[in-house]
Formats: sequence, structure tokens, C-alpha cells
Amino acid sequence: MHVLKDLTRSVFNNVDMMVWVVAKNGEILLSEGRGLRPMGIAPGQLVGVNAFEMYRDAKDVMAFVHRALDGDEFIAATVTDGHVVENRYAPLRDEGGAVVAVVGVSLDVTERVRAQAELERQAMLLQNQAALLDRAHDAIIARRRDGIITYWNQGAERMYGYTKADAVGQALNALLKTSAAYSIEEVDRSLLASGYWEGEVIHRRRDGTEVPVASRCVLQRNGEGEPATILEINTDITSRKRIEAEQAHARKQEEIIHAQALAIAELSTPLIPISDDILVMPLVGLMDSSRAKQVVESLLGGLSVTRGRFAIIDITGVFVVDTQVANVLIQAAQAARLLGTEVILTGIRPEVARTLVGLGVDLGAITTCGMLQSGIAYAIERGRKDRH
Repeated sequence: MHVLKDLTRSVFNNVDMMVWVVAKNGEILLSEGRGLRPMGIAPGQLVGVNAFEMYRDAKDVMAFVHRALDGDEFIAATVTDGHVVENRYAPLRDEGGAVVAVVGVSLDVTERVRAQAELERQAMLLQNQAALLDRAHDAIIARRRDGIITYWNQGAERMYGYTKADAVGQALNALLKTSAAYSIEEVDRSLLASGYWEGEVIHRRRDGTEVPVASRCVLQRNGEGEPATILEINTDITSRKRIEAEQAHARKQEEIIHAQALAIAELSTPLIPISDDILVMPLVGLMDSSRAKQVVESLLGGLSVTRGRFAIIDITGVFVVDTQVANVLIQAAQAARLLGTEVILTGIRPEVARTLVGLGVDLGAITTCGMLQSGIAYAIERGRKDRH
């Protein structure tokens, strides 16, 4: 008998559970198992103790024991001193079928419950993260190194027109018909070297239309440090590309307009060399302050290069000459004189002459001739006399 008892205790002491028997009067008849030790109870220590007295304040435990004594067999969990214990209750019957005791098998499932709670927490965290990723405007894609898609968020569905079911399991570059200025091998080398790559690529949507994207890729490694997953975030830059194209077009237009303005300015104030000593600037059209300034700049610029002795400004084609224009011509003559050049004004029509007189403009410092031919003849004759 003692041998059997010792064998029974040896068996129970090698399994992580508690086995107990409680009689109808509450007396504990059996209390064995290695699972008692974490609770500070030695195997056999509780034998003879009255369970009803011991668990007087543990209403739930007593309710379970009485339920089993009434004949029910069931499983229930209790919490004792921070330990979650799963208990299997079974009524023990005599030969006549009457319940005489309760047999209980208890297992400490604290770690299992904690692990399950942690798994549920992680699952909830992943669900929340997935929900956040789905709300992102960008396309967020996870793929293996061989390009097979493993994750496809709702942003990717909106951008490309493929559902998650369409995309997962497909090769990314084949699905989106990727085209770029660099090869897949270049991207792979950059990811292996630095763990990161970014650049612009062209993808095709499900309907065949192209979409330019700014792509950023991050390489994730497994627990052994081996390359495992590539997380790719793609942003549709169609609007940005359109704005850049519009800005480039506007800059080109500005350059063309500027070049045209320069050409027009040169044509509107031409400086024509007649000889080494004589230059002619015929003016045509309306004169305002801006064009008058061009006249002075063009005249002085030409004289600084040619060093001509005579500059003939012909205003035959100028319809209106006011005080402002006349003052500019006088200033041009004075500036030219500082360079050693004499300015000759030709083409003053009668109505222009009357206007200048009426305005009180003094052109006495400028040599005037009626016609351009007269001005050229004057310059030639004056130059001959100066040489002799």
C-alpha cells in the first residue's frame, strides 16, 4: 500500500498539475502534483484540511465544488494569488451511483493566458496599423526580394486600380509594367548596401494609363540578419510633374519673349556704320521714355566700340517728339561728345520743328540737317577738313 502511495506521488510530482479529492463533508482526501509548489503548497500538505473552511471566502470555488457534488462535470477557471488555474471538476460516485466526493484536476495556465493576451494585443496592434496604412493616401506595398507582393494597402488599390486579391502573389514590376531610368539590379544593390532606395518610376494602372510616382524602398531583415522583405511607399506625382512642365514651359516662354524683346530693341535702335568715322541711327515710330533710353544705350554702346567721329540720328520716321524725347536726344549728344563724337540730328519735319519751338526746346548744342543725305554729306565734308 505504501509502495502504491509513493508511486502515485512520484507520478504526480512529475507533472505540472494538481490532483485533489474533496469529500462531501469538505475534507481534502488527496492533494498531489508539482503544480502545487508555485503556490507554496507541498504535495500531501492539505490532506485532512476542510476545504469548506479553507475556501470560506472564495465563493466561486465553493460554488464550483458544490455544483460537482450535485453531480455536474465541467471545467472552470479560477484566479488565486495572481495565478490563473483551469479546473476540471468530476463527481466521484459509490457503487450505488451516489456522489461521495469531488475529483479535481487543476492546471496553472497563467503563462498560457498571458501569452494568449499578448497575441491578442499584437493582433489588435497589427489591425490598427493596417487600418492606418489603409487610410494613407500613398500606395504602401510589401514584397519579397524576388518582387512577389505580400501586402497591398487601399492606397495602392486607389492608385493602381488593382484590388488586394488581384495584387498579392503577383510580381510587382510585371503587374505595374514598371519603367525607370535604372534597372532592378541597381535598386537591389542600393538596398543591400544601405537598406534604402528612392527615385522616380513610371507605373501603369489597370486601365493602361501611366502614373509617375516617387518611390521609397526600405529593406527589412529577418532575425538572422538576412534580407527578407522590401517595404515600398509610392506617391503619385502627376500633379507635381504637370506643374514642373508648366513652369518649364513658362520659363521657355520668358526666354523667348526676352530674346524677342532684345531683337526688337536692336531693330528699333539700329546703329549703322557708313564709314570708319560715320555711324547712322535711323529712328522710326513712336518714342517714349523706355525707347529713348534704348537710343542712348545703343548709341553709347556702339560708339564705345567703333569710336566713330560722327553719329547721325535721323528722326524722319518719328511722328511725335515731345520735351522728354528732345531732352534724351540732348543728353545723348552730350554723352557722345565726351567720347569724342559729334551728334548730327536729321529729318526734323516742319511740324516737329514747330512743336520743339513751341516747347522751348534748345537744340543749339546739336548740329541739325534737313535730310539724312545732308547730314552724311556734312559729316564727310567736316571729316575731310579736319584731316587737312
